[in-house]
Amino acid sequence: MLACTFSTKLWHFFVVMGPLQGIANALVFPLIVALPAQWFLKYRALATGIVVAGSSIGGAVSSLIFRALLSTLGLQKSFAIYTAIDGVLLLAAWFMISERRPPGQRKQIVWFDTAFFCDPVFWSLGMCFFFTVFGYLSPIFFLPTFAQEKMPSLSPLLAALPVTMLNFSAATGRTLVGFAADRIGPVNALWSVIMLSGLTQLLIWSFVSTYAGIMTFGIMYGFVCGCFLSLSPAVSAQLYGSGRLAGLSGLMLLFNLPGNSAGAPLGGAILNATGGNWLAVSVYSGSLQIVGASVLLYARFKREPKIFSKY
Repeated sequence: MLACTFSTKLWHFFVVMGPLQGIANALVFPLIVALPAQWFLKYRALATGIVVAGSSIGGAVSSLIFRALLSTLGLQKSFAIYTAIDGVLLLAAWFMISERRPPGQRKQIVWFDTAFFCDPVFWSLGMCFFFTVFGYLSPIFFLPTFAQEKMPSLSPLLAALPVTMLNFSAATGRTLVGFAADRIGPVNALWSVIMLSGLTQLLIWSFVSTYAGIMTFGIMYGFVCGCFLSLSPAVSAQLYGSGRLAGLSGLMLLFNLPGNSAGAPLGGAILNATGGNWLAVSVYSGSLQIVGASVLLYARFKREPKIFSKY
């Protein structure tokens, strides 16, 4: 963030907000997601959901703050002020986190467990995340553009508001879905939210054209779309036990990489190639998420064949 203050060319921002910001996020986010799993067993999914909900609230509030700073102070001053806010909050967060076991009592971590690669359940879970993430980001990136195209008279603030509401809804969804996952099982919950996320795109985003409809879609999609991130530690622990969570969490993030990098750009390429056909984008992203949910069924029924069991 601080480097953006001194960026003057477009490629500077690509370098800073691409590789550098990506490395920083990779060092912070997995730690935040994994730590609650050490402290909670019965309510593991709920605890992780509440923690990850903070990122949704932060995303919603920060977008409003940064937009206000940008419109009044300009780019460089906005980045400087926001860097200071970010630094203070990250420093405070550092003092709030703690491992359950002291480092001396920690079991040796197998960071790259090759045994996973021989297990079809691992590939079922990994490919679930692979397809899900490819379809996950298109609405988040393109919803303001979609709203502006449907209603050209919208102000930039109103065009961006559905994404802000999406983030607030995601905070609620991650918490409540985590609560439900502790009762119906994290794998069942993961399948449900990914399937609902894909269906929401196919059946709602494909057909909305009014501002109320776009806002409704943003809220509904936000409620389920990011829950796979908060459920990932609980699902991994359910399938393989908490003792292998550290190595498995890192491997699952590798399956997210292609979708995080290319999912939204591919949606933009489809939009351009079809002459601005938004239906093609919603079908592309929604269908991939349904494929992701379908692939997960192998892991679910391989581990627990009973349909209505808590798993």
